[in-house]
Amino acid sequence: MTTEQSGYEEEREEGVGEEKLDPETEGILESERDFGFARVYAIELKYKEKPDFSRERLFEKMQLYTGALERPEQQKRQDDLAVWEPSEKKETDMLHFFHLNYPVRYADAELPAQTSLMAVPGRPAEEYETAVQQAWHWPRAGETLAECRYSVELIDMMASGLDPKERLSLITGALRAVLETVPCDAVYFRGSDKLLEPGDYLTAIEAGSLLYGAMNIRFFNVEGTGSGRNEMLMDTIGLAALGIPDVQCHYYDLEPNDVAQQLTNLGYYLFDRGDVISDGETFGSDENVRWRCEHQYALAAPHRVALDIDPGRPYYAGRQNAPLNDV
Repeated sequence: MTTEQSGYEEEREEGVGEEKLDPETEGILESERDFGFARVYAIELKYKEKPDFSRERLFEKMQLYTGALERPEQQKRQDDLAVWEPSEKKETDMLHFFHLNYPVRYADAELPAQTSLMAVPGRPAEEYETAVQQAWHWPRAGETLAECRYSVELIDMMASGLDPKERLSLITGALRAVLETVPCDAVYFRGSDKLLEPGDYLTAIEAGSLLYGAMNIRFFNVEGTGSGRNEMLMDTIGLAALGIPDVQCHYYDLEPNDVAQQLTNLGYYLFDRGDVISDGETFGSDENVRWRCEHQYALAAPHRVALDIDPGRPYYAGRQNAPLNDV
């Protein structure tokens, strides 16, 4: 698991501050890091000019896309528009939303999932390097990013207990609210390491492509193995952050667009149904295309669990039948 969560290494839902974690909690967190799960989901909005938010319009849009909201008791209530904010507003203030339509159940309580919005310092350009390299869908990603001087970050909190589809629905609704209040110039999904043109993102979401930002399809040419063939690796990144295995295929000579379509189809299948494919089972578009599946650790960083697909001989470049702890 990548631990770059805007400084949020873990959620406060476990009551973890400076105190030492108990063994059970530490074991859970270590297991989630090993899988690639993001306890705090982060999306960064990049602006060329300093954004000026209309809080009232933001509340309206947030309620439109995420449902009823609530604010802490110490704040005044205005209808069902709910947000916590300090009494003296500053540039770096956090807006904090409590989403009543997204309850998270615990052993002794039920609490609403939350999202927060805050201004953050800009990150070094090299931290987006891999996202720019894999931005096949947006050729001007690097150029646009270089022109952005301001950053606003949207995160979820207390939401990791939600079903993956519910959790993504919540952060997607919150992101739509922000984009329609103060449009930005670039959107960066931390979990999928994906840069997006905001208009393209909104068009895809409205068309039902909920994973357009949350799942990135990456392509790598593999060199130096001495195979003498066109060796390639293609994978998804972003699903593991939601609690679903990513997908990968290490192969020879196949048409990349065909492999990308298989990975996309499988990614949406897992997102819709969960991690329901057992090792040794096959997946394909029809009875003539059946690729064998097996859970492994991802071949390309970051460390996470992926469902490896084997297109069969002579195309598969390895490796299946490798225990997770030996990969």
